[in-house]
Amino acid sequence: MKIPLWLIALFFAGYTVWCANYWHQYRNSRCCNDTTSLPDSNGTPLFNWNTDKPIPNTQFPDWKKGLLAKGGQGDTLTITGFYRASEPLGEKLALARASALKSSMMPEMPEIRLHTNTKLVPEDGLANGSAPKESASYAWSKMILKADQGAIIEADNAITILFPSNSTDRDRSSEVEDYLKVLVEKHKTTTSTFSVVGFTDDVGEADVNQKLGLGRAKAIGLFLTKRGIDTKRINIDSKGEANPVADNSTEDGRHQNRRVVITVNR
Repeated sequence: MKIPLWLIALFFAGYTVWCANYWHQYRNSRCCNDTTSLPDSNGTPLFNWNTDKPIPNTQFPDWKKGLLAKGGQGDTLTITGFYRASEPLGEKLALARASALKSSMMPEMPEIRLHTNTKLVPEDGLANGSAPKESASYAWSKMILKADQGAIIEADNAITILFPSNSTDRDRSSEVEDYLKVLVEKHKTTTSTFSVVGFTDDVGEADVNQKLGLGRAKAIGLFLTKRGIDTKRINIDSKGEANPVADNSTEDGRHQNRRVVITVNR
């Protein structure tokens, strides 16, 4: 019996639809379980066996925000990637994991304040086909400076410059001067504007600190204008001893509060 062509075409069309639907379900069952069957990690990055990228997690932004909040001004974060003896990629895998996590911390944390490390850890049940596990640790290192040192702290589009006690003189730190020269050259031909705000610790009278903060901001602003930034592009202000970022009861905390914050508005 000869089968009509239209019946063959109908059968072929139905078979094609069935195959497409089967493949879609199969692919979902194979590749999408990584995100739907994640343990309750509260956003902590998890890794599958012998893979260098963390599994996508919608809670990660909140987890990262909490991690970064634990660090103080100028502190550095060391991310240590783990590897297990059973994972074929070995230490290279641990470094790749740490590097992937390092990238995920930017731009909120500048690269200069992010370090990576590796560590061989005991077998903990992570194996091919098993549930993903945490494969990194995170450690903050506190910024330690001598009282007479200045420092430069980068964070996104803001730059913080620390000052010695009772000083408005940026020239005490060649590091600060060299940094400002590069900053000016970078923005001299752009339309970026600069907000320059001075701060102090809480030693002394509030009105004196207000003037001291303004003097620090003016010193930085003057450097910018002398190097080629139009004064119309610079806004100078002082908050004095208001808005401390560290504990004024310690010398280290007071040092962190003696600062000028430069925000580049692009």
